[in-house]
This record gives sequence, structure tokens and C-alpha cells, in this order.
Amino acid sequence: MTHFYPDPFLHSIRSNMTEDVTPTPIIITSIDQLLGDIVENWTPRLHPLANPQYHILQGQYCRLELLNSKTNNKTIQQLYDAFKPTEKTHFTYLSYGPFKTIDEFKEFISLKELSSSDTILYSILVNDTAVGFIALASVNPEYGTIEIGHVNFSVQLLRTRSATEANYLLLHYAFDILGYRRVEWSCNALNAKSRRAALRLGFQYEGTWIKSDLSKGRSRDKSWFSIVDDEWVQLKQEFQRWLNPENFDNNGQQLIKLNAAQINPRSNKKKRITSSRI
Repeated sequence: MTHFYPDPFLHSIRSNMTEDVTPTPIIITSIDQLLGDIVENWTPRLHPLANPQYHILQGQYCRLELLNSKTNNKTIQQLYDAFKPTEKTHFTYLSYGPFKTIDEFKEFISLKELSSSDTILYSILVNDTAVGFIALASVNPEYGTIEIGHVNFSVQLLRTRSATEANYLLLHYAFDILGYRRVEWSCNALNAKSRRAALRLGFQYEGTWIKSDLSKGRSRDKSWFSIVDDEWVQLKQEFQRWLNPENFDNNGQQLIKLNAAQINPRSNKKKRITSSRI
């Protein structure tokens, strides 16, 4: 039997996740237990590495290429050199780095390649020069969930349209090509820059796991953010508007800022729910 939410609190939680403010039908079993929506005709999704056609993701301003043992030495050297000027601060919130030698960096790449069922590294190239790397991680084809992680932007890439496009290319690949239901973003709760980046891209804050793990001998709390498939339609349009060359002046400066944080339907629901309680 299908019913609407009998509990205002449960209704408010669920309405955050859907575009329509109308309560979403759920199933109540014969013993009055609430269940989630039925996902019809669901099949496990492909792994990101399943189709060689998408081992390179080409954008307007940057290109993502698999970063592994087959990557040429020139690209690896460029990446290693790109982070040298800021290595003392860049790796503060990461569980790895700084890399003392290029061989140590290569070893890191090889270790991630061994766990490629879970983590896929990509180098980010702008004008054929490697200026950062990023990854698809926590890959779960069975449930259609995946994470954007290992976001490492050098000073040449930070605060550029190529940096935003690199994230867009992975979101587009996950949602539009692979058909995943959820893309996550997690970071050290003290990493304010990563938290701001997630929110700017339209990810919604979901909570913080206290004492989630250890990083370089220190306790780490982990903050979680996400975008889900029914939010992506509107977010994709906003990314495409922002990335349009007409949105930038001759110096590459944006004319209108990215409004993904405000456009995400979940964000708008939170505002409406909050205002209704005042």
C-alpha cells in the first residue's frame, strides 16, 4: 500500500531530496515500517574503466587523461614540478605527499593503479601541459555511487575555468555516460578550501563523521557532500552556461559567476523549509 509521509520531520528530509515539494509516495509495510522509493529496472552500472573510449575526457579548456604506469614521463615530470613551489602547504590535508622524489610520486601512482577498481586517477592537461590531477574514487557500480576525490590543482590551475571544467567532465561522465545515481565529495573537515569548492560546484553538505580516520598521525573528521541524479539536470545547464566562451572576457575572467550552489534543487528546498519554520 502506498501512503504519503505521516511524519513532518520525515517529509522535510525527503523533500530536500526531490525537486517537487509534494510529498513523495513511499511504501509502508504491513507492520508499519517505512521504505524508500522503488527503483525500477535498475541494473549495476559500468565501471569507469570499462570503455576505453572514455579513458580520455576532452573539454573546451582542459583534457583529462588516465594517470597510471603507462603515462609518459613528460606528463609525470610536469605534475611533479607543478606542486614543488607549494608542496609545504598543498598536501597538508591529504594522506599522502609531499613527494620527496619523482620516483616516490611514481610509486604513489602505481599504488593507486593497483586499486583501480576503487580509484581512477586522471591527469589534467591545459594546452598539453599537465597542471594537476583528480580522481574518480569509491566506485560502486552495484549501487551507482562514486566520488570525486584526490583533487590536486597546482597554482597554474587554481581558480581557472579549466579547474571548474575538470570537475564538470567527471560529473558529466558519471551521470550522463555511466548513469550513476550519486556523486560524492569528501574532505578533511578542517579543509575550508575544499569545503568551499564543493559548495560552489553545487554539492550539498550532508554531515561530518567525527574521528572518521587518521591522516599523518592526526585524527581526522571527514565532511561529506553529494549531488544526486535528479539534481544534475539543472546543475548541468548551469555548468554549460558558465563554461560558455561568451561568459569570459579577453583575459579569461568570468562575466557571470557560477550559481550551482543556489540552483541545486536541494539547496532551494532547504531555504523554503527553514523560512517556513521562522
